[in-house]
Amino acid sequence: MQSEREVVRAVSGLADAIPDDDYVIMLGEEPKHSAPSLTLAKALAALGIGVRFVRADRLTRREWMETVHGARAILLVTYGEIEVYVLSQLATAVAMDVPIVRWWVGSDVLNATTRPEVRAHAQRVDGIVSANLAVAPHLVDELASIGIHARFVPSVLDPALIPPTIVRWGKQVRPIMIYMPGGRKEFYRIDLVERVIASNPDLEFIVVADHTHALALYPNVESLGWVTDMRAQYNRAGCVLRMTAHDGLPRMLMEALLRGLYAIYSWPLEGCWQARTPEEVGSALARYRQMREPNMDGREAVLEMLRMRPEEKISSVLSSTSVPLPRRAHALGLAVRTKVFPAQFT
Repeated sequence: MQSEREVVRAVSGLADAIPDDDYVIMLGEEPKHSAPSLTLAKALAALGIGVRFVRADRLTRREWMETVHGARAILLVTYGEIEVYVLSQLATAVAMDVPIVRWWVGSDVLNATTRPEVRAHAQRVDGIVSANLAVAPHLVDELASIGIHARFVPSVLDPALIPPTIVRWGKQVRPIMIYMPGGRKEFYRIDLVERVIASNPDLEFIVVADHTHALALYPNVESLGWVTDMRAQYNRAGCVLRMTAHDGLPRMLMEALLRGLYAIYSWPLEGCWQARTPEEVGSALARYRQMREPNMDGREAVLEMLRMRPEEKISSVLSSTSVPLPRRAHALGLAVRTKVFPAQFT
């Protein structure tokens, strides 16, 4: 198994830019191929900021203290409850004057706002967090509803893909792209999407990420499974249909809008047509059938959002965030209590 540093070096191609004594610790999310934290690690490495993916639950207290000693900050991405030992490790780091920046990306906000046990953990951790960042404006509002103040910083895109060229538009209606991960089809509203596909046989649909090919039985569907490089598919499509039970700010949606694609989306976002019901999707598709030029409004909206690149904003937060003395004192007390009385925090 690769070390945390080797993982980042392998994906960034910028090994020489990763310092040994000034780095950011990424905690909570595994650096898998589609993980937001992996894209962020690549972007930060391009800015000369080293990132180490660390499993705090696998380190002794001494090993953890040695690891965080040279860190400028901890970037926390976690989707559920935080186990007591990890909470104690985090509190120890804050007591050592290492700030925590929590990065909220979507499902973590949904869990915190709808599951009482996750909410309780999030609010407890927030007592030692120096800054909260959320990738969409509606996530900022949702977090505020449970007493967590966050700042909006858009999702980080692969630096190699910015800015993309605008797709060439023809006279024919271009295919509609759908992201439908095979293991989460209900969350991505396959019931609604299937109704839309069946009731619009004149339109072509490109489905990506579904290894089960659940929609391939329809003659107007091309089901591709997982696609590593989406650029060729963006060049074929003209619209993205994304219906989700909850969402952050999807990178796929931003990448599509930057290319001039239209988007029918279940959440409010400038440059998109918002739709939540089959009837609303039908109305949006009727509008889409009339389009013969790229969606320049959507492209401009995302370009404005990215005028200062998200990784630069996050880098600024990571560099400027400090730990006030009262928070350090609170963290020290929490570190002691979680070590001596762990049962109180389960």
